[in-house]
Amino acid sequence: MEYAYHTVDVFTQSAYSGAQISVFPQADGLDDTQMALIAKEMNHPETVFVFPGSSDVAAELRVFSPAGERAVGSHSVVAAARTLVHSKALLVADDDCVIHFAQGRKIFDVVLSQKNGRLLTQLSMSVTPQIDRYVPDNKELQQVLGLGANDIETLKAKTLFVSCDSPYLIVPLRSMDAVYRARFNLEAWSRSSASSVAVNEILVYCSETESLQTDFHLRILGQYIAHEDSPPVGAAIPAFAASLCDTRGLADGTHTFWLERGHKASRQSILQVEFVKKVTAALKIRIGGDAVLVAQGTILAPDTKSLQAA
Repeated sequence: MEYAYHTVDVFTQSAYSGAQISVFPQADGLDDTQMALIAKEMNHPETVFVFPGSSDVAAELRVFSPAGERAVGSHSVVAAARTLVHSKALLVADDDCVIHFAQGRKIFDVVLSQKNGRLLTQLSMSVTPQIDRYVPDNKELQQVLGLGANDIETLKAKTLFVSCDSPYLIVPLRSMDAVYRARFNLEAWSRSSASSVAVNEILVYCSETESLQTDFHLRILGQYIAHEDSPPVGAAIPAFAASLCDTRGLADGTHTFWLERGHKASRQSILQVEFVKKVTAALKIRIGGDAVLVAQGTILAPDTKSLQAA
């Protein structure tokens, strides 16, 4: 059976920039094995499979990378919304409207606004971050990341473990040069004092940016991420926002930051992050941006019965 797909460039206003996300807007009939194989075949950082929702939910989402299933993040939500609006499965007025996506029992609030032919999408959520300050010391971090003593920021920010569903080790660095020299060393991590913590990915960031519009430059590292890759960072943004609240002494109230991932010369993403900090309440956060549809086609569903028989 053939399944239609769309390729969406996310968090950019220009085609062939941002993060490439594949979306299958009608994924009914695909099982877990088929979705995993299709994600490997598409070979994009994320492939989003859209299933029918309910009266209160516009769609159910499943997200796979070539390495396996992932949690829904802002990239997957923005890509799915852009595809469903393009295919007229979602109708959006000029004024803001709120729809709901789901992944299992988790419901995502999505704010859509269509103006002058552009669709602006924001993922809105409330999170209660879990923060752990027991982290590898600087010497261990240098070995884990392959960096020098002067590369890791220790004065303006601190390294933290932060979990908002998925745990991340968030490490502030002093320059973009350090961000792109960083390499995840699994052997050094396994020897570190915090190796027992179930963290699959490390978010490194710095205050140096390419764009005058942005405040921070971010990059994800991990065991299953190639050294030269800079995959989407959307799923890590709630944890990143929580780390800013904790380490930078932000006052209660609303804060807005612009974040960049990747280089302008390649596929740079620009994300707007707005969050409301209150000491006595959950962290309310919106992550948003543009997306551009760049391709569409069909693919034959893998015959998993034949694969199992072989």
